[in-house]
Amino acid sequence: MTEILVPLIVFASITAWVLGPRWLRMWHEQRLKELEGRGPAARQLPEAITAQVVSSAPALGTDERAQLEERIRTLETIVCSVDYELNAKLSRLASRQLRALPTAEDELAIAKTHASTPPPAAHAAHAGGLVPGQRLAQRFLLERRLGEGGMGAVWLARDEQLGEAVAVKVIRDVLLADASIIERFKREVSAARRILHPNVVRLHDLGEEAGQLFLSMEYVEGESLAERIKRRGQLPLEEVRTVASQLCDALDAAHGAGIVHRDLKPANVLVSFVGNAPQLKVIDFGVAKLSHLEGMTATSLILGTPEYMAPEQIRGRSVDARADLYALGMILHEALLGKTPFHGDTPIAIGFAACTNAVPSLRASRADVSDAWDVFVHKALAKEPEDRFASAADMKRALPAA
Repeated sequence: MTEILVPLIVFASITAWVLGPRWLRMWHEQRLKELEGRGPAARQLPEAITAQVVSSAPALGTDERAQLEERIRTLETIVCSVDYELNAKLSRLASRQLRALPTAEDELAIAKTHASTPPPAAHAAHAGGLVPGQRLAQRFLLERRLGEGGMGAVWLARDEQLGEAVAVKVIRDVLLADASIIERFKREVSAARRILHPNVVRLHDLGEEAGQLFLSMEYVEGESLAERIKRRGQLPLEEVRTVASQLCDALDAAHGAGIVHRDLKPANVLVSFVGNAPQLKVIDFGVAKLSHLEGMTATSLILGTPEYMAPEQIRGRSVDARADLYALGMILHEALLGKTPFHGDTPIAIGFAACTNAVPSLRASRADVSDAWDVFVHKALAKEPEDRFASAADMKRALPAA
């Protein structure tokens, strides 16, 4: 009986794993197109919802009612996105369970192993596990794991060909079930390698071994900007200006190469020091776009990280370089006040607030923040892309004095 059931379960799981995400993505994109395609003349809510709005709030004026309807449409878009995310997450959890199922050979090997002996190393590798001392591509000797992100684990490794320390990001195999996604990812990484700038982490090589895709890159010894803000709280104005200037330079170089980050946040900015001068480097160019394509990271449920996403990104609209400028504005807000302006118990609540609520005055929370800084951050955080800075270079030129 086992000989029949196991192949059937494996076949059904593989079919769902491969075809499920494609179907969900097609449905999700079609639904967002329907929401986005509603022109001004057709931007009416369903009759039942409109009737409920009118009956529950008869005193609403025309402008207030239009605003309320826009908020409901925004919520519908976000719910549509999260529905897709949850289904995708279930699919990935199923695929992990599939990989955890032992094959007949594994069962035989484990049965022959004493109960106190760990399972064979080959089985651990089959489950996606990496261990210190393991080599990738007969070149990268893994030393220790630096962290875990939405795209996969990051390891400190020794490049035995170059004789230097590098960082190696091992991409989650569940993100690469679709061959077309793998090819697109490779093209984007190839494009990101063209960004040669001191404020952008250099990408070295893209490799593959035993079905595992990995990316080697420059290793930066230091801490993330997220860790620095968490440790210090509000940063001094002079340091905030340095952060803004260097990140504007990084984005200007990337956008000039045709690359939009899409997931810029303090956790994706590394801070090291050359003497007493901070040196910032942005990571995950070329990788974040795959995260956006798949519509999910392992650490957040909406397309990226809700606190730093531009409203058009939350709504599922097309994204350009100005979304990165919005994210930079949010980073500066957090550096100045130690927190982002929009909060909520769920990604939906955070995204809804970002799309509808105004950014409070920074001066109300920090007395040494000038009016110029307040205006600067608010312009970067404008709801509509055309109301923000036109480019990273323009944003840098508009930087207030510290």
